[in-house]
Amino acid sequence: MFRLDDFLARRGAHGALLARTRGAHGPLEVREIDGLRWFTAGGRYVQGMMDVTAPARVVLPHHHAMLGALAWARRDGRLLNLGLGCGTFERFAAAHLPHAGVVSVEPDAAVLSLAREHFGLPPGLAVVNATAADYLARADERFDVILCDIFVGEHHPDCLFDSYFHADLAAHLAEGGVLALNLSPDEDDEVVAILAALRQPIEWVMLAPVAEHGNVVVLAANAAPPAPAVLRERAGRLAPAWGLAVAALLPDFERLPSRGEVVGTYRDEGDDDEPDFHHDEAAGAASDA
Repeated sequence: MFRLDDFLARRGAHGALLARTRGAHGPLEVREIDGLRWFTAGGRYVQGMMDVTAPARVVLPHHHAMLGALAWARRDGRLLNLGLGCGTFERFAAAHLPHAGVVSVEPDAAVLSLAREHFGLPPGLAVVNATAADYLARADERFDVILCDIFVGEHHPDCLFDSYFHADLAAHLAEGGVLALNLSPDEDDEVVAILAALRQPIEWVMLAPVAEHGNVVVLAANAAPPAPAVLRERAGRLAPAWGLAVAALLPDFERLPSRGEVVGTYRDEGDDDEPDFHHDEAAGAASDA
């Protein structure tokens, strides 16, 4: 599997400079080396990467893990991408999910311009120029998969700490829909605070650390996830057709107890006759599409 840290350590964060401009939150650069093209926003942090020889290929590990939402969701009919970046998910969907309707949202016009010029966005792709929060506040559509990879420079935006924002996310999930959220926390407390806001409106959460810059990918839905064996079986069917490895599509996600399970644990603590609420195999086994 491609490892970004190893790539940067070996090649440096330099490469050939293809473009430099200023975005809404700092400098933007596009660079390329060894057939890999990427852009940074505000520093060394790589926010998107494309294989020039295979543009639909998903390169960055946390993007693989976010696509694990497709193994949980009942359908892939409507996909919302909050944070266009370099168009990784748009190129992937055009190649592998051609019948899925895709809505892309990007607040920074400079990022959109770079993506169109240097990262081969699919022809005819319409991008909504708005923040994620503003788009969700006024949109009416529901989606089977919502991908949320949003940053202000190299930091999480304030909306990710706001339960009202996550309520808006939950309101735009179709029945059986799944949210995938990429986090890159400076401190563990950030993940705790974001999860606390997320879990107020959304019942079920799985998360996995991704060994690249401390990323944590969160999958969340209001329907229980399939049992781990079912998720793996689905991934085993889907991943090869998409050019993904099962281990990349579904890294070691940990299912957190639902709100109901937490309440049940406190209510029945010490009662040996009650089931073990933390037994993953029982959770969501009946939710398989």
